[in-house]
Amino acid sequence: MKKPKIRELGEAIKALVKGPYTTKYPFKPPIIFEEYKGFPRFQDDGCVRCGGCAEVCPTHTIERRDFPKEGKRVMFRDWGNCIVCGQCALYCLTQKGIVMTNEFDRSTLNKKEINESIEDELVFCEACGDIITTKKHMNWLIDRLGELAYSNPTLIMFKNYELGLAEKDAGKNHEGFWREDHMRILCPNCRRNLVGKEDWGEQ
Repeated sequence: MKKPKIRELGEAIKALVKGPYTTKYPFKPPIIFEEYKGFPRFQDDGCVRCGGCAEVCPTHTIERRDFPKEGKRVMFRDWGNCIVCGQCALYCLTQKGIVMTNEFDRSTLNKKEINESIEDELVFCEACGDIITTKKHMNWLIDRLGELAYSNPTLIMFKNYELGLAEKDAGKNHEGFWREDHMRILCPNCRRNLVGKEDWGEQ
């Protein structure tokens, strides 16, 4: 057996005096660089609850859950499935709804601690009752389009309702589509049927 080198012997003595040369984690917080890519997080102000992140998530970590009876949409994330790929942040509609943090430790025995959710009110079609999107998404579209938003009757009426300038469903109790229905909040299908009736007399 070869005798240990002087340097190796010195390292062994240092380890005996100072302790092992390792980090004190998890007993002390680790030093994490800002550039380190950790888990993504929802941002309440930037997220419009459009559900685009749920569409691109490869592990279905993010889910879009609609509750029509309660009139709300919940964006739900299960950290236990997240592979930290960053697709949700990369393809976020607003680029502010999800940010990548440098947080890497989500270990816990409490399952509730690995779940995250945010919600918003739904916007429904006034003709068929189908879900269109959320209020935050509508307001984001209006802000994004600026004056061009006034070319879209659905956005106009949504903003009028928000400002209290129009009474919802006032004088709209009739079957089929009338010309006045242009100034209503309609889903794409109902808007197409309305325009088709106006132009071609078909519904």
